[in-house]
Amino acid sequence: MYRILLILLAFILLPLHSKALHAKNISTSDIVIGEKVILNSTVLKEERELLIYTPSDYHPSEQYQVIYLLDGRYHFIPTVGIVSSLVASGLMPDSIVVAIKTSIRVRDYLPPIKDKPLSAQQKWIQTKFPRFGGTDNFVQFLETELFPYIEQNFSTLPNRTLIGHSNGGVFGLHALLAHPTLFTNYLIISPAPWWGDQEIDSLFSKQESNAPQIAHNVFLTVANESGKYYSHAARFAANFSSNSSQAFTWYFEHLQEQTHQTTIYPSILNGLSTLYQDFYFDHSSTANKYVRLADLVEYYDDLSKKYMFEVKIPIQAFVELADLQLAAKNESDAFDTLNYFVKSYPELSYAHQNIAHAYMKTKQYALAKQNFEKALEISKQETGISYTVIDYLKDMITTAEAKLK
Repeated sequence: MYRILLILLAFILLPLHSKALHAKNISTSDIVIGEKVILNSTVLKEERELLIYTPSDYHPSEQYQVIYLLDGRYHFIPTVGIVSSLVASGLMPDSIVVAIKTSIRVRDYLPPIKDKPLSAQQKWIQTKFPRFGGTDNFVQFLETELFPYIEQNFSTLPNRTLIGHSNGGVFGLHALLAHPTLFTNYLIISPAPWWGDQEIDSLFSKQESNAPQIAHNVFLTVANESGKYYSHAARFAANFSSNSSQAFTWYFEHLQEQTHQTTIYPSILNGLSTLYQDFYFDHSSTANKYVRLADLVEYYDDLSKKYMFEVKIPIQAFVELADLQLAAKNESDAFDTLNYFVKSYPELSYAHQNIAHAYMKTKQYALAKQNFEKALEISKQETGISYTVIDYLKDMITTAEAKLK
């Protein structure tokens, strides 16, 4: 019996010993998705912690949209995941995420009450949280300290997006109506029912007579929530509808299967893909097989005027349009598109590859070979390029040479 126990013990210890030996060959390292910055605010008289994400291929020569995320301590990592997946899916442009960790929510996010409370929520907040009402200081912090820091240290576009939930959503609505030039896009999730019905209407009436027009895009959501959440969100949506202009687009989504807490990330997913959708030319319509390059250029010229910065035609917009034109046998139009693609992205191997493939399809093998060679030359200079890409381009050059014979 004693010998049997010794044998069993030996078998039990053997895997542990084996694992210990293998563990010596294992190395570990941290996965870093952003950086932490402590901003010493003279406006707020305190330190404010920021969590900042930049795209993996971030380069100072490029300019990026910026998303400002309230309650950053809780929402930073999931939001970065959503942004990364939407970018990878071609549903939004590369963006920087700046998450602002909350200090005192009611102070920073809830506006002051003028005269007397006009809703039950205001009365409750006034009684329970006397430090509320510091939104003017928080706006000043954004304008004079946070925005300048981000725009001086990162390569950004003048196209800011705000994401706020609950009390953060109240701040989003307040900023939209009282400080309309702060952000271009507002993603407002289940805002707390801060205002009374008449107050909501009067806020829009006051704004309507003031310039400039309110923000370009608003995405407002509400979950399956009790109390005044739905009725107040619906009232805001009604006011958006009656006070909208050509420069203003709004969306309202009722996420009936979500709660006040679970609605955050579905709202961010749906909201960001919707708020950025006009950056992508819609090729889905069958009528678009008749679209020409001039239509694509005009679309992005108009978009540049709307947002007041140059919106470059995305790579995929060129590719999809040229594919439609080739499929419709509009070869001349297709080459207009592809040549403009190469002109717009001269140092992009993919641009030269696309026009080379079009030359192969149309049996212009000398031009195909020339562009595959250019694509290969650029690819060899790129860091981290896969050897399979190099090998593929060499094969295509060989194929084009063979066709020439």
